[in-house]
Amino acid sequence: MARELVFPKTRHLALSALEHAEEAKAEGGEAILVPIRVAGEQAGKEPSVLPWTVAVDIAEPLGEIDRCRARDGSAAQVRCASSLEGRQTAGDAAARAAQLGEGVLLEGIDRWYRLGPEGAGYCRSCELALVESLRESYGDHLQRFDALEPLRASVLPPAERPFARQKEALRYSDAIEAGKRAVLRARDEARRTRGVELSLLGRVGTLTSVALELCRHLDGLVFELPSLDPLEALLPLLAARAALGQRPAVAVLPAGATAAQVRLFGALSAACDTDLLLPADALPEPRAALALHRTFLALVRERYRATAPLVDAEILLSPRCDHWTQGAHLRAASACAKALAHAQLQPEVRLDLSGGTHAPLLILASAGALPESDAAAARRHVEAGGDLLLFGKAFAVDDEGRIGDPLFPEVKSGLDRVGEGRVYVLEDGPPKAHEALLSKALRELAGRGRAQITLSGRGKMFSRAYLDPERKLDVHLVNLDLRDGGLAAAQGVQITIAGQAAGGGRAGYWFAQERAGGKDGEKIPLNPSGFSVSTILPSIDAYALLAVPR
Repeated sequence: MARELVFPKTRHLALSALEHAEEAKAEGGEAILVPIRVAGEQAGKEPSVLPWTVAVDIAEPLGEIDRCRARDGSAAQVRCASSLEGRQTAGDAAARAAQLGEGVLLEGIDRWYRLGPEGAGYCRSCELALVESLRESYGDHLQRFDALEPLRASVLPPAERPFARQKEALRYSDAIEAGKRAVLRARDEARRTRGVELSLLGRVGTLTSVALELCRHLDGLVFELPSLDPLEALLPLLAARAALGQRPAVAVLPAGATAAQVRLFGALSAACDTDLLLPADALPEPRAALALHRTFLALVRERYRATAPLVDAEILLSPRCDHWTQGAHLRAASACAKALAHAQLQPEVRLDLSGGTHAPLLILASAGALPESDAAAARRHVEAGGDLLLFGKAFAVDDEGRIGDPLFPEVKSGLDRVGEGRVYVLEDGPPKAHEALLSKALRELAGRGRAQITLSGRGKMFSRAYLDPERKLDVHLVNLDLRDGGLAAAQGVQITIAGQAAGGGRAGYWFAQERAGGKDGEKIPLNPSGFSVSTILPSIDAYALLAVPR
């Protein structure tokens, strides 16, 4: 297939649906999502003006041979991740897509896992996989038997059923292995038949532990946001960026978003260094709002590139811990991210603590199954003088999910000193009480004025700051004040920047879509005030950037 278009291999990617292909180039799009069926029909014809990302569903079963089953025996509408035939078929589909476009989007890479321990995992392939796993643990003398039957018939709670722990470990590892094999098959096919390194992206629903683990094998991820609440989207946006590093992270807005909500989420995704995609059935007004936002971002990103975020507090989001806690870890971490935003503390998400901690405050939320390495790193953080907010129980587990000792047994409740640092233990109570309890804990831990960026005034604002390679401080400002179907402009907002963040900067450059500041922005003086600088910002409609040369 003779195509000269090159897929953009950058940190950011502006995807457009096939239905909007004609206007995509003018609206700031960089690649078009094309279903594999359409790509096959158009093969050999005149290429489009934008590179193709060929979308292929690798989780759709062909028949009973690769279809999985639920615990009650009903057929699941998903290909079994433990099936050898299913893995082969998924790999074949990925290989076909690798021959048709400049990029490939593998859909459904975590769909089998997302159905949960009750919705899938009880077909013949799952049975054979579990028996082999048990034979590896107990030895070859173990006789073959139907290992799923005790699980099907048991009336005990899920965690207490026979072989439940081994099955959960297998459900996690097989889901990752199946997705990894499809990615490798597509890469090998592109190298063998076309001699190119193809961009392989994955598409999932809302983030899961398996989706985060698969990011290390992908060149980008397209994921759905959980709701139209901007603060609920904060943790998924930060987690996706943490998992992907310099590769594209594209968030899909839920259906029914208005133009004002598109502007708000476009601003939030830009502040979190990710991109935004609308559903294929989005109306013209939201599409136009996203197009204007992309045009403005193209100008901003020419001059200012987010690299190292400014961090006041780190949230550990361990994919393995989230698996063993059945999603409770991610939900609690999301509540902590919202509390940090309300407290105006700059958050960062860490998927592991292998490189040590980077902020004075570390947060562990519902960490009832931490990998032993992360548990040890958290302990070292506190003993070396750091602070730790423990929201809910924290235990270390081994690779097979066996729970060990509590992480900080000496601290029962409230704030206490451990080594040179401090630990605040906060019991995981009713969801309605989370916000007040977390706010109180953060006030006690961050009472020394740790917030490096502070906004005061009317309205609801969110800020996220970065240091770029030229030693500029970039402060992204998002207006969250959505009312009566539109955004109420934030006026008279005062920003205060701590001296260690502002450096010697005494002026900032203001970039906003609604103000004609030119390529270099609009110069704003910063007034020294003690150990910080401050100024009154211009009106903020949806999104703005304040760049401070240090």
